[in-house]
Amino acid sequence: MCGSNKQASEHIKRQHTIPYYAQRVRDSCTTRVTKILCAIFLCLILVVGVVFFILWLSLRPHRPRFYIVDFSITGLNQHSEFENAQITLNVTARNPNQHIGIYYISMVGSIFYEDSNMGSSPLMDPFYQEPKTTTIVYHTFNVATLTVNSRRWKEVMDNRQQGAVVFRIDIMAAIRFKVSTWGSQHHKMHANCDVAVGQDGSILPAWKNKKCILVLCLWLALRPGSPHFTITNFSVPAVNDSNTSDHGIIQYQLDIKNPNKDSGIYYDDILLIFYHGVNIVGNNTIPSFTEGKNRSHQVLNHFDVDNPFWAALRSAILNATAELRVDLSTKVRYKTWLIKSRHHGLHREGHIPIGKDGKISNKKKKVKLRDASK
Repeated sequence: MCGSNKQASEHIKRQHTIPYYAQRVRDSCTTRVTKILCAIFLCLILVVGVVFFILWLSLRPHRPRFYIVDFSITGLNQHSEFENAQITLNVTARNPNQHIGIYYISMVGSIFYEDSNMGSSPLMDPFYQEPKTTTIVYHTFNVATLTVNSRRWKEVMDNRQQGAVVFRIDIMAAIRFKVSTWGSQHHKMHANCDVAVGQDGSILPAWKNKKCILVLCLWLALRPGSPHFTITNFSVPAVNDSNTSDHGIIQYQLDIKNPNKDSGIYYDDILLIFYHGVNIVGNNTIPSFTEGKNRSHQVLNHFDVDNPFWAALRSAILNATAELRVDLSTKVRYKTWLIKSRHHGLHREGHIPIGKDGKISNKKKKVKLRDASK
């Protein structure tokens, strides 16, 4: 037994010859060199990455900052028509970059009152802004660039009596960044500024030098659209019945559509007013509710029409000359993901032609309500 173990040991020793150990040494050196080269390569990648990160932090362009300096409406303190009004805007654009200039290719400003566009106009010609400088943007919106109907102007004048009227200024610009001789691609920028004026039409002190909000491109892509309102199934039953000569009933269905795939809508109470000529023949209020993404909501409703308005309306229907105007007003809030917007005022109107049968006389048998400010 001991003899066999001794022979096995001698056999192993004979296998581990000098060439064997030489090969072992060569393999070990190759492995060590490979590890050293890999370590050096990884260190170079890390150093280059850190250098590029520092350069990116130092050369990363920041979008310009806008501040409200002054805002006024001439004629708001007078009981005058809108044709005499002018809106003066004074905004500063600040380039916060240390080594980067900004090319302004275009800049357009818009004035909004309760989400209705009162007017838009180019604010400045193309210009270049040096790093760490401020540019004054001064512009006057006159009657030629303002698009407001008399009813919306009356709403502004009525809110003025409460002490303050809030407007929103939207600034849309196309810009390019310049670093030394390198110029970036075009970027779109959207600044949003709320501003309030007092009874004299001048900006309130608390709103002076207020920073405007830069709207992210993601929000622009997901910015919710306004809901759609449509009058359907409209009818005046028994209009030909002589027993209804002293009063009548008008029935209708209001279809409310949320067109947004990413935003729900919270509705305040919806007020509908129906006019025949200048006379109010009826009104309804729809209680507040919530509408999910890309959903529709139908409301069946009716109202009574009494004399003397019913007699005039019934006569016009029988002569196929009747038309009602419907005004809709409400306020909504949008919810995109977990973010709720502020309240947005909506004003819609439509004209309902009525045939002799007491129903809508157009081909589609429905009337879509449109923005009353346009």
